[in-house]
Amino acid sequence: MNVGYIGGFWSTNIGNSFYNIGMLWLLRDILGKKNVHFIPDPPQVNWPRLKNDYSLIDKLEIDLYIISGPIFGYGIAQIYSNIFDRITRKGGKIGFVSVGAVDYTEDEANFVATFLSKYNVSFIFTRDNETYNLYKNKLEAYVYDGLCTSMFLNDAITPPKIKEDYVVMNFPYWYEPVIKNIDGQWLVEKRPILSRQNEILGYPIVRLQSAGIIPNFRLLKTDKFLYTRSNMYYSDLPYGYLSIIKSAKYIFSDRVHTCAAGLILGNRCMYIKGQRRSKDGRNNIFLRLGLADIFHKPVALDMLYIESEKTKMKSSLTQALQAI
Repeated sequence: MNVGYIGGFWSTNIGNSFYNIGMLWLLRDILGKKNVHFIPDPPQVNWPRLKNDYSLIDKLEIDLYIISGPIFGYGIAQIYSNIFDRITRKGGKIGFVSVGAVDYTEDEANFVATFLSKYNVSFIFTRDNETYNLYKNKLEAYVYDGLCTSMFLNDAITPPKIKEDYVVMNFPYWYEPVIKNIDGQWLVEKRPILSRQNEILGYPIVRLQSAGIIPNFRLLKTDKFLYTRSNMYYSDLPYGYLSIIKSAKYIFSDRVHTCAAGLILGNRCMYIKGQRRSKDGRNNIFLRLGLADIFHKPVALDMLYIESEKTKMKSSLTQALQAI
């Protein structure tokens, strides 16, 4: 069976790579490397109204297409209806692994379930409990209460460590807070406009830039805006990020998958809600990992629990794939 995993857009959000890498390892460990192919997301994921792109996905000789991420929202029809129609006409199957909702409402779930009912959906593995509870009784397909595939990142890669002591902050320019520890209590304060924090607990700060920016213009070199703060790191590849994340003393971020990568690589992370996207339901993955306190202080994974859950999920996914 030829399986295509649809993912990507690392340069616009490096966090996508963290669960993409875990997903590819998981699928290839089950099915064999030669049977699993990495396919770019349709551009409508980022540009919903785009009409003149070459439709690559449904032209590939693939038997099963697997999709992940927070795609169970109203936008799924606009992004995938034509693609799914063409996949269905040629007898292809569709599966979802590490999938999440967007608004987490009954109306949204009913819309998505009605849309998916038109297609040959083989299975759905959610990445958080709320998505599972919304969909477990709405679809004929098998639904499993799974994990975000970023939790398989430590199986897929062993990034080299950095021999320095530092903490990581990963926030957009205008949302970077001031973080303090006073008598063992972690405090998050709004940053004064004209100043930035240089250290936390005596450790220097390494800052991560998760997203790229618009291309340069003739008179304006926009790429310099990637490095507007001290100790800034940016790349369109994940590997440097993973070394930095693995080696830090602590990680503070409003990016779900920066924290998820840090956690599975053995670090302590604190998720701080700042920009609008940090306050939506995508942070439900932390509750699935048993980390309700991550919103209040740096925490670490219970690795015995996570490895047990990973084993269960892999076994269930293996059975679901064998049943096709």
